[in-house]
Amino acid sequence: MDIWQWVHDIDPELRRGGQQQLADLIRRLPAATVDDHHDRVDALAPEALALARAAGLPWVEVFVRHWHLQSRVLHRCQGDMALGEAVALVDFAHSEAARGCPQAVCTVQDLAACYSQVDGPGWAPERASVARETLMRIDPSWPCFTCISCELAGALREQGDPQASIDFLDVQLKQLVGVGQGRERTSLLPERISCLIELGRIDDALAACQDAIANGRRDESQRRARQIDLARIYARLGRGDDALRHLPVPEDILPTPSHYDPYVDALVHLVRIGARANDVEVGRLLQRFIARLQRNGSHRLPFVIAAAAADLAVQRGSPAVAALHLATMERLAARLRRPGDAPERLARVRLSLETALAAPRQARPDDPEERLRDCIEASIVHPDDPELVHRHAVALLGLDFAREAADLLERHVDAHPDDDDTVTLLEIAYRNADDDDRHRALGERLLASAEPAKQRHGRWVAARRLARARDWDASNRHLEHLAGEPGDAVPARLARASNARAQADWPTVLRLIDEVLQLQPDLGTGAHDWDRMVAATFLGAWDRVRHSAARLDMALPGEGPIDERWELCRIRVEHPSGKMQELYATRTGPVTARLLQISRIDQPQRLFDHVVFDARPLGSHQDDDGRPVYLYAELGPLQRAGYRAFSVDGVHPGEAPIAALRRVVQSLRGSFQVQSGDGYRVTSPAGDEKPGLYAFVAFAPDADLRAASDALATTVTDFVDPLVWPELAEAAGDDSRAEQHRELARAWAL
Repeated sequence: MDIWQWVHDIDPELRRGGQQQLADLIRRLPAATVDDHHDRVDALAPEALALARAAGLPWVEVFVRHWHLQSRVLHRCQGDMALGEAVALVDFAHSEAARGCPQAVCTVQDLAACYSQVDGPGWAPERASVARETLMRIDPSWPCFTCISCELAGALREQGDPQASIDFLDVQLKQLVGVGQGRERTSLLPERISCLIELGRIDDALAACQDAIANGRRDESQRRARQIDLARIYARLGRGDDALRHLPVPEDILPTPSHYDPYVDALVHLVRIGARANDVEVGRLLQRFIARLQRNGSHRLPFVIAAAAADLAVQRGSPAVAALHLATMERLAARLRRPGDAPERLARVRLSLETALAAPRQARPDDPEERLRDCIEASIVHPDDPELVHRHAVALLGLDFAREAADLLERHVDAHPDDDDTVTLLEIAYRNADDDDRHRALGERLLASAEPAKQRHGRWVAARRLARARDWDASNRHLEHLAGEPGDAVPARLARASNARAQADWPTVLRLIDEVLQLQPDLGTGAHDWDRMVAATFLGAWDRVRHSAARLDMALPGEGPIDERWELCRIRVEHPSGKMQELYATRTGPVTARLLQISRIDQPQRLFDHVVFDARPLGSHQDDDGRPVYLYAELGPLQRAGYRAFSVDGVHPGEAPIAALRRVVQSLRGSFQVQSGDGYRVTSPAGDEKPGLYAFVAFAPDADLRAASDALATTVTDFVDPLVWPELAEAAGDDSRAEQHRELARAWAL
């Protein structure tokens, strides 16, 4: 059964009925979810849900809520905090209002996965039971068949029987093959890889992982997951360099907690073989994982990671950090549905901690974990010393123990409510801990004070908290009040400018920062200058761009628009579908670049677009000469080039013929860019395998596409094997060539 067909069918219906926005959101939500853009999912889902309800479309409501839960549960590992919604959605999807909705079965997976996030082994029997019951109601023709099968396989593995999981997956694979759905086997590979690793069958795990990379899903989440799996596998094989090469940087996986467990497994094994240092940075990263999972209402997984973090802390001689992890484990163990091996893990950590505490201390004066140990020991002697409390809290915050810092500071503030410095540090701890409830309570308490200074502090606390919650109007009301105070005039305007920037309200950004520079001409340089250049660029206020550039010691001669040729960079763009893509570009000014790479051809083309970007780099890599190539996020187009792009597919004709094709396309003001690598192969109708070529061609909006298609046809006349471009031929109005190329594409399985 094609449970997606109704989604395809409803799209034109919605557009004909004036519901274009809802149609777009339905397509963007799944893409944002599988590409790990979860902040975007949170922004899209409420609007889509409101539109679906207003239109009286319960099936669409189920779809939207399901994909939001996919992001929250399967990717972000939300347990307790998503459980209520998961239960409610199952009830709604199976109610009379949504009768017959194909996505109803998907909501069962959401609930089963949510139970797993709370406590995988603890809920494994129930998860297995609901998966078995659901599999009895569907068959291998359903896309849900592989999803629910993986839920059952995962439950078997979490019950401690990975071999039973593999045996079950083998049975499901046979069923898929039996109904002609063998291509769906790749959906079973991620669970198989985990089981094989657990069983120590590392060579088999490597083969399965390579199969998944070559033939499985290619969305960002799956790509990262397989890279992490490769790192786990190579680390176990003692191939540390290969493991490190495949392991994603932490910044790429922090938004998606479903990656945390295998990532920690890879790190632990890399440390074990000496390929990765067991240092403070490892400790900070694991603590960030633990804290995020706890906030999400997950219990078992942060318990397991805390155990690994405690072991690593003991190994590097940091018992103070290990003790904090032990305390976390004890809190989480009390919330597990079934204890499983938790008591044994706790006992092992307690024993290793006792041994570490009894060992002689090594002098490490610059080590932040040793400073924390010093603070803890001093606090035992002087528990009420404000300066010591501050040092202790700062040490905790520096190691990402924000919740523990907040608890410490809160106790001190309760006893010393007039200690304003501690209150300021307490707010930082609440923000770092993402503790919105306590953050709100602090602001309300200060605002309710009779003292003007405390009320002022309360407005700042409230303004910052509301901005984090993206409640811009409420945040701005506090900031407008603060801007009237002489001491707050500049910081309040800068904070409002930051809010406006988040809303892409560029006129307001420029006005507020201009006001700041008028109020305080000697203000130091900073992010406000970059924000001012962004806003001024969008608005064509080139004098302000040059003024801020000069403040930053960037020489920009002349006047008017800035369009120079600076260094190579990459720009991350978002397509209308919600898909992200990183494209090479030439930087043309402080915050502008011109895209040089043909983008996805199923979306509006971005080649040669002039764009404005956020100058805070997202990352970088080195070019062949060792120079950094920075990656930036697009903020919006400054000028669209309007190019159209098409694919060219077929047998690789050799480098000289490709050069000839490129010259022909360039003579028509177009661009020819090869997309395929050495691994791309095509098969002739006779069964012969040959090197393949897959390329994009792009042409200016006023280009003669018929002339372009004819010129390509003339160039390939003497080629032995075919190259085809049916979409270009169709766009050129050459229906005969378009059909001929489609026939060749079918014959060669292109």
